[in-house]
Amino acid sequence: MHLRLISISFLLLFAATAKAQPPYLDVSIEVFDMNLPKEVINQEQEQIYPAVRQAEARYLPSFLRLVLQESGNWGAVRLLPDKDTGAELQISASIIDSNGAMLALTLKAVDATGRYWIDKTYTNNAVESVSLNQPLLGTDPFLYLYSDIHNDLLSAYRSLTPEQVLEIKKIATLRYAAALSPDAFADYLEEVEDLIQLTRLPAANDPMLLRIAEIREHEYVFIDVVDEQYQDFFVTIKPIYDLWRKYRRDQLASEAAKIQREAEQGDDLRRGSYIALKESYNNFRWARMQDHYLDELNEGFTNEVLPTDVTLENSIYQLSGTLEEQYAEWRSILKEFYLLENVSP
Repeated sequence: MHLRLISISFLLLFAATAKAQPPYLDVSIEVFDMNLPKEVINQEQEQIYPAVRQAEARYLPSFLRLVLQESGNWGAVRLLPDKDTGAELQISASIIDSNGAMLALTLKAVDATGRYWIDKTYTNNAVESVSLNQPLLGTDPFLYLYSDIHNDLLSAYRSLTPEQVLEIKKIATLRYAAALSPDAFADYLEEVEDLIQLTRLPAANDPMLLRIAEIREHEYVFIDVVDEQYQDFFVTIKPIYDLWRKYRRDQLASEAAKIQREAEQGDDLRRGSYIALKESYNNFRWARMQDHYLDELNEGFTNEVLPTDVTLENSIYQLSGTLEEQYAEWRSILKEFYLLENVSP
């Protein structure tokens, strides 16, 4: 399934931005850190709802993935349950604040050499309308935040020479190989001042390296299955999540208006007055809406705990647990499979 949920107006955000040139880098985006307070009482005080954060940890990187894909400046853009040991460019982020009216993410982007492209916090207020002389918004009130992330990534990419980009790709391949077989591949890399460098390259027809490439393709098979589930989740959850964010913006606006009225009127805002009764009704209505939205968001995770069947060399493996657990299990199977094939008789 290929999603095209971003309007053509989104592309105008990048109209004045120079395009990347081949070779393109593949991007691995890790599911975001929910950054939940450990104590339930702190979650309640900060109005952070675990079901919402759990959904956002998947929804937000899914939307970032779409933004990067639609820009046409990158190779394969994948959303993964965990870090990718062979990532050419790895993106991770933590949700600092998300209340419908404002979104704040601390985001890191690191290439295979260990070079940081981005390490900063992005903050943006929701925008639902713009003046006529500005580009129309796409399908998300925080589209400009994602645009800023993309443009920062592209700026970092354009600062590299084609030779540096090719080196990143080679190092990514060898880091993946070294994770599977340290004895065979670790000597091809060295760390100098916190950056990974090539010491030499294996032969292009090295049989072990060719086998590593096959193992990597098997991993991509599972990643494609996972990616399909994340896309399904995104499509399923988007309508209710959009409503949730709109509800939270309305709620926050109402709370702000109430505080202002109380500050201006003091004791004149009597219990039983029209305004007080209306606020009481709104609180009841919002509580009912909140329960409904949380139930809907929880239902969106049903597919994530379903078993996944993956084929490897004419054998079918059934992976169980969360997608994070299934991904870890599949990588363990691939490593064992590689080692068994390369054990000396």
